[in-house]
Amino acid sequence: MAKEIKNFKLSELTCTVPKTGQYEGLPYEYEGLKKSLQDEGYKPDKYDYVACTSDGNVLYGGRRIWLMKEDMSMDQSTEVACEIWTVQEFEASIVERLNVSDFMITKKDEEIVPPKVQIHNNPVDDPYKALREYHKKKPDIAGYPYDYKNSSKEKVDAGKS
Repeated sequence: MAKEIKNFKLSELTCTVPKTGQYEGLPYEYEGLKKSLQDEGYKPDKYDYVACTSDGNVLYGGRRIWLMKEDMSMDQSTEVACEIWTVQEFEASIVERLNVSDFMITKKDEEIVPPKVQIHNNPVDDPYKALREYHKKKPDIAGYPYDYKNSSKEKVDAGKS
């Protein structure tokens, strides 16, 4: 189904890209995108539309908007054609695009439905194993050996007792 296209002035669009243009821990090289915008302009028919909510909150294409608003210092009255999405539609499109629906928690009639596939199925058999191994590398505390024999002459690992 075709999405509604609406023109927004740059000044009306808000995006989550930080003022610096970089999310912490997620560096992004803008040279290629900036060159494309300078050489060709904003071409949604060739690439993708910027996706935003009906009130101008950018959902997809925030780096293009950041470049045009902050780095390229374009006139804030410049109009940008955007596809109108709801947040729910956008999130559903990401789940579909990434093919991760089986890993997602969902709600059905206000009841939480667990994911069909567990992401992490690697239970730790012995949560104290690493701690015990670490302490065994150190000398015994006087009078408290880590390994000892009980009254039945069985070897006991003090970390398990």
